[in-house]
Amino acid sequence: MLTPEHFEIPLEKQLKMRMIYDEVDQCTNVEALQENLKATAEQLMKYQHLISTMLKEQIMAELDKWDVEATKIVRESTSNEDDTTRGLQN
Repeated sequence: MLTPEHFEIPLEKQLKMRMIYDEVDQCTNVEALQENLKATAEQLMKYQHLISTMLKEQIMAELDKWDVEATKIVRESTSNEDDTTRGLQN
């Protein structure tokens, strides 16, 4: 599904990343760095959750095309996992 090229960062993104690295290296305000790190970690978690959700929905759509009964079993299984995960978070 993914090739090694998918993991290579395009040049324009590398330039943007280099600019961010330089800005971080020059920053002496620890509080600003802490706040930015927290915001970055939060964004990362949101993106990971969104990608996970999108992939799950795409897989379910593909399963629907193959077999309705298989989809039902997978939906029940993931629903039980989601309920367990929510219980751990509360």
